Amino acid sequence: MKLKPLFDVNKHQLGHVFYCPGCEHAHVFYTTGSLTWTFNGDLDNPTFTPSLLNRCENHPDPKQRRCHLNLTAGKLLFHGDSSHGLAGKTVDLPEWPYPTSEGDA
Repeated sequence: MKLKPLFDVNKHQLGHVFYCPGCEHAHVFYTTGSLTWTFNGDLDNPTFTPSLLNRCENHPDPKQRRCHLNLTAGKLLFHGDSSHGLAGKTVDLPEWPYPTSEGDA
């Protein structure tokens, strides 16, 4: 599994979580709510538009201060303004690295 569904407390799906190998933690593409991304529906080769920008300028870990990416056809395309070692690179979307429970899906 590369994308993990994200649910609210009422079991309504809010979007999808994925593991970012540049930041070494998860990011979210919301597909419902006030700030959303368009999703092509393909769980194996997902595309979300527009780009995703995560910022935490004062984070103590420099690689987690800025992550700017596009997820297109199952590939993470990291923009050059990302603050981690994958800036300017394209990599395959990795598998979800954390244990999941049966009630997650």
